[in-house]
Amino acid sequence: MGSDVLGQTVATPSVIDVSNTYPTIGERVTYSASGLVPKQTYRLLWEAFQGTWDVDGNTFVGESFTPFVKVLGTVTADANGQVHGVLRIPTGYGDIHQIGLADASGIVAAQGSVTVKPSFTISRTRESEGGFFTIRVQGIGYGAYSSAYEVLYDNHLMGNIAAVTTNGTAVFQVRAEGIGSHWIEIAPCSIGSPYLNEQQSPYSWKPTFSIPVTVTKGHPVDVKDSIPAPSISTGNHLIASPGHGIVGSTFTLTGQGLPANESLTLEWSNTVGNHVTAAGYHSAQTVLGHVTTSSTGTFTVKIPVPVNVGGPPHTVEAVDAAGTIVGTTTYQIYPSLVSAPKVVKAGQVFTIHLQGGGPDTYDNCYSVLYDNSSIGYACGFNTNGDMQIHIRATGGPGIHYIDLYPTIQQGNQKVPNLYVLPLLTYKLDHPGEAQPAFHLVIDVKS
Repeated sequence: MGSDVLGQTVATPSVIDVSNTYPTIGERVTYSASGLVPKQTYRLLWEAFQGTWDVDGNTFVGESFTPFVKVLGTVTADANGQVHGVLRIPTGYGDIHQIGLADASGIVAAQGSVTVKPSFTISRTRESEGGFFTIRVQGIGYGAYSSAYEVLYDNHLMGNIAAVTTNGTAVFQVRAEGIGSHWIEIAPCSIGSPYLNEQQSPYSWKPTFSIPVTVTKGHPVDVKDSIPAPSISTGNHLIASPGHGIVGSTFTLTGQGLPANESLTLEWSNTVGNHVTAAGYHSAQTVLGHVTTSSTGTFTVKIPVPVNVGGPPHTVEAVDAAGTIVGTTTYQIYPSLVSAPKVVKAGQVFTIHLQGGGPDTYDNCYSVLYDNSSIGYACGFNTNGDMQIHIRATGGPGIHYIDLYPTIQQGNQKVPNLYVLPLLTYKLDHPGEAQPAFHLVIDVKS
């Protein structure tokens, strides 16, 4: 007996032959094996994976993929101990997958493998300026050198796509920018830049996708992601309504079941500092206000959301004169756009102002595109989540586009390198709290 990722094997398993060793998701592949027990029924096994983003407090650790086994069906050997069947490649991650035939006791009697290649679809190839092309890539891999791709627009690097927690499927959008014909390319990457001769690498099976698109005349406008609908955050004797919002908004804090006629200080937890100096970062408390409870131990107060970091929820506390915490709940800050100009002069340096950036290496930065080209990133941790981003108006008179995307600043993971470029799949696959993107239009005047 031996062992394999699919389970315990016979001493010398038979080989499963497949008609295509490099299929794509949904493709039907014929398979066969011999040397099996005649007339015996076998389960067809498939090596699958579960992906997660691993973080440790404020630190991004990396991607993690855990294998498990799926049963795709059964097949019965003929009188000669041979099987012939059809395998439809299931939705999931790309890269190498072991396949096997197991008997009723779970012993694997035959095994083989396929390497699943990515494939793509696009919503449409014509879009009015300022709109979005929606692209879906299936079969992104689970390996360090197969789990990330990068997107280019007319040879300008836009950002990364990933499918760690979305079972190998990446869905993202590309802004339709510049009237006329353009190329969107999706290229393999591993160390932070597109790999332009992947066909000569050890992973030569990984494709590069080249997609011709056309942008037509339109009326571009700003597009900003919404934050989740208001909801109540109920804790221990404290209720925040709503339980999340943006800097400058207000929420109602209600206390119940507290000591009667008691003066309380309202505070919330905060993280201050940075990730790049010896001073580092530390926890702190921000005073939100003071209240006195009623004779029945209640209070209600409206609280303006201060300039503070976003990311994970803040713990809101009611503290008595002795320093005892008598009530807690949470409130979460989401990033928001404070201001951005609509019209600027060519060559002028202008400012885009965001608030609510997080304290963690996976939620403290936004990465910036100018006309679908990556130009840099901004971090707000050192300034309580506040980001004032300076950009020069270039490209000649007319309409130009600025897109601000969530990203990952840094982390323990070396390969693939996903750092500081826009994570274009942020909506469905990002290691931190949900963060909005901001898609802006500016008019550059001569």
